[in-house]
Amino acid sequence: MRKMMGILVRLAGGALLAAAALPGAAAAHPHVWIDARSEVIFDDQQRMTALRVSWRFDEFYSVFAIEGLDKNGDGTFAPAELQPLAELNVTNLKEYRYFTEIVADGAALAYGPVSDYGSRYEEGILTLEFTIPLAAPVDPRSSRVAFKSYDPTFYIAIEPALQDPVSLAGTPPAACRAVVEEGSGPSETFSLSEAGSLSDAGALDPNANEGLGALYATTIVLACAPAEAPQ
Repeated sequence: MRKMMGILVRLAGGALLAAAALPGAAAAHPHVWIDARSEVIFDDQQRMTALRVSWRFDEFYSVFAIEGLDKNGDGTFAPAELQPLAELNVTNLKEYRYFTEIVADGAALAYGPVSDYGSRYEEGILTLEFTIPLAAPVDPRSSRVAFKSYDPTFYIAIEPALQDPVSLAGTPPAACRAVVEEGSGPSETFSLSEAGSLSDAGALDPNANEGLGALYATTIVLACAPAEAPQ
């Protein structure tokens, strides 16, 4: 079974992994859905220093993921009870750059250690939050800075929330906004017949859908006015 498929879903006591092993489960469409919000953090020099990510999982995954985590049996899930789940998620995601790609002028940026993370469970929905610090700040006024989150296998669909998907924190440039660029999807890359073949192959070949998630990924571009030249 693909390691990628198990990064998040294996935390659900194996139930979702069992479903993923069924014929056709690895077809070219998602089985876990995430509504994502991002907070771009700036320093006092108006440079991006980190990306704060908030992922709201779908109700089905949420119910499985929290099973057995109510240690005191009070019917609620305290942050401390959910912290091991958040730690396991973040630890497993590290190898895959946290399913998050941050680039400047097309070049991938290096990350620092992710140490700020946690989970909460409210109204039947599990949320994972973590902060990805950049190894070095980047100025969106002099580089085209963009980011997107996706599972390369498209087993997990990560989409920006419909309302307020991106916010700016700290000291952002005055003339700076987040522009959403939708992913192209497979229609611009291969025909429907080829998509069907890929879907069928996915049930047999663990790597058949690798890279599919990038086609659907929504890109957020920081559109900032160039810095004024010193007088």
